[in-house]
Amino acid sequence: MKRILLSLLFVAIAATLLAQSDWAQHDRYAADNDSITTRPKAVFMGNSITDNWAKFHPEFFKTNDFIGRGISGQVTSQLPWRFQSDLIALRPRIVVITAGPNDMPQNNGHMAHEQ
Repeated sequence: MKRILLSLLFVAIAATLLAQSDWAQHDRYAADNDSITTRPKAVFMGNSITDNWAKFHPEFFKTNDFIGRGISGQVTSQLPWRFQSDLIALRPRIVVITAGPNDMPQNNGHMAHEQ
């Protein structure tokens, strides 16, 4: 019985670790990033505010040569993990970052006021 419980515990831990392997979701825009051939004027990076803006007003982004790289629910500590693929590799002239709103409700766990 102990073996079965330990095996189930191991499987649960392994599944959790695998599910979190792309914690910052840096692969979300991988295909889109690969298709970009010209340097964009600006990349907007952030949370659901940015994600929905680009999703619901794509003409604004296309007309102005902007790229939206928002991910709903993202917290500030996840954004730097995406900088290389979603910002640096695209070489935008301008970067606009929306960060912080998801930190306040502690979407990624408890944070002390000092943090």
